[in-house]
Amino acid sequence: MKKTIYLLASFLLAQIVFAQQVQKIDKFYLQRENKMSVVLKQKIQTLRSQKISQKWSFNVGYTTAMDRSLTQLAGLKAPGNLGQSIQLQNAKSTKAIQLLPKQTPDAIKKLNSFFVLRRWDWRTRGKVSPVRNQRACGSCWAFATIGAFEGNDRLRNSRSIDASEQCVLNCSGKGTCRGGWWAFDFLINKGVASEARYPYTANDKPCNNSIPKYYKAIAWGYVKGMNPNVTDIKRALLRYGPLAVAVHVSPAFQAYTGGVFNHNVNKSVNHGVTLIGWDDTKRAWIIKNSWGSGWGSTAGYGREKGYMYISYNCSRIGYAAAWVLSKKMPTPRKEDCIPFNPARIKVVNIKRRWKIVDGRSWLKDFGSNRAEAVKALAIMKRYRLNKMCFVGRPNPSMEYYLVNGKSPVGAFPGEDAIRFNPRTIRVQFIKGDWKIVDGRSWLMSFGKKKNEAYEAYAKIKKYGFTHMCFVGRPNPSMTYFRK
Repeated sequence: MKKTIYLLASFLLAQIVFAQQVQKIDKFYLQRENKMSVVLKQKIQTLRSQKISQKWSFNVGYTTAMDRSLTQLAGLKAPGNLGQSIQLQNAKSTKAIQLLPKQTPDAIKKLNSFFVLRRWDWRTRGKVSPVRNQRACGSCWAFATIGAFEGNDRLRNSRSIDASEQCVLNCSGKGTCRGGWWAFDFLINKGVASEARYPYTANDKPCNNSIPKYYKAIAWGYVKGMNPNVTDIKRALLRYGPLAVAVHVSPAFQAYTGGVFNHNVNKSVNHGVTLIGWDDTKRAWIIKNSWGSGWGSTAGYGREKGYMYISYNCSRIGYAAAWVLSKKMPTPRKEDCIPFNPARIKVVNIKRRWKIVDGRSWLKDFGSNRAEAVKALAIMKRYRLNKMCFVGRPNPSMEYYLVNGKSPVGAFPGEDAIRFNPRTIRVQFIKGDWKIVDGRSWLMSFGKKKNEAYEAYAKIKKYGFTHMCFVGRPNPSMTYFRK
């Protein structure tokens, strides 16, 4: 009888708490809770009762993560010889870092500033890739690996890559859907494919080695030992960007919808996440999870859920924290462009050579080919081009045109164009030459000029060109790019 009364009281208390909190619940979670099964209602009610009795400072609700078991979601497995592995890896990483350029005074100043920084969030600086969803596969170890790598690449190369977790899952040898550990060695030794070329399918399949792996890392290491302190983690976070860290996750973690998670469970780590910042006013880390945007909160930034505030030292957060350095791409040089007036340009014959001129200056020489000069003029006027730009001079390896600092847009009647995907192009060294390729087809060849190949790659990315167009082939007298 007493047990029945106790259960009834607990149920009524949970219902009162829910009624009080209903205005605070995210609309997304509220709509889901209206459709909960009886079993899930009981789980949520039990967790809300625990919230009161244990004074949790976070909210729980029906997240999409609760549609799966923790076994499916939490697949991090620490190696048995982790202490020895950390010592060996950090000895290796120390040697690698010594070969890198020394840090600038600004960088050193930033590293020393964490003592006064009350909050740091790499999202506000655009150095965090979007929230992903590992689905019903214990591949959190791969997502944490890639989350740290993508963040550091944004920091070092000022670009937004989308690397393939499926490639890491299938090809790294570091784990499966049943669990694994950090796979940074794979990124150094082999590289990783893009998500576009090797999309995530949430299953264990044989590695597809035919897909090129053109994103690479050059070094990685652990932040001190197995249990680095808050200060050491902050310092590493500022120096390297987002970190891969381990944590123990529980049913309360699975149902987290907002606030500061402080349900401390001192058990073995079982899940990998990406640590992206901190907030000293809350005494909490900011982490990015890989359970999709139907879990968690925005953690104080933007509209996308999938993040969490978690108290310092709670549930072993920060265990085996690891950093990674992406391969540095050559720095693009200042743009080399000649402005001209599209209303004033015309085709003229100068000393038996057909040229496009702007006033007294000539822009392009077509030799004896008047037809190509006329067509090129029509193209320039059609798009109202007003800048002619180069990569490499006096013998440019790439020529492109802009209109008011932007890419020309739209097709030109009768144009000779090659379509490509700017998201999947890459620079590759093929049979002694540096080339820009899209899939198995190459677009441009730069010979031995590696820096110019990367410079051209950066320009295509910057302006979002999708077509490479020609006037006259096989030896075009004009090449231009457009969207």
